[in-house]
Amino acid sequence: MNYTKCHFDFANLPWLTSPRRQLELQAVAIGLINLPSDEGYTFTHRHRKQEEVYIVIEGSGIIQVNSELISIERGDAVRVSPQARRALKAGEKGLLVICAGGVAEGYPANPNSRYLIDDGIPDYDDIPTWYQGNSDVARRNAELKKRQKKIRASKEATEK
Repeated sequence: MNYTKCHFDFANLPWLTSPRRQLELQAVAIGLINLPSDEGYTFTHRHRKQEEVYIVIEGSGIIQVNSELISIERGDAVRVSPQARRALKAGEKGLLVICAGGVAEGYPANPNSRYLIDDGIPDYDDIPTWYQGNSDVARRNAELKKRQKKIRASKEATEK
């Protein structure tokens, strides 16, 4: 097949949508990010191999890259190297972003992965600037970290 087509209602997308299966993607990783007004990631993440480009389609906000805060608005594109920690926060009118990256050889490591490149490394202890000092966020991230450890331990046990 020479092409695949699908449609997304940008106004009603959840926070993160992966069109991998709908578009039958094989070499381009894409994420559709739709953050509501003044909401943002509660932790940073980085990648082992994937460079990402964040393209702002609607709204405005901030992307934190390591400790640097970069204002973003409609029409901006920001490239982030794999090892840099990153997080997004929407401004008062929300933020719609397309995140794209090339797929490194050997990915996805898990063929059933939701994402075409599954090399993301969340850092639940690295709370973005906008949520630092928020005990609810710290508590939620601690729970996510525990859950991630359990999932990893379960995967390792089944691989043995």
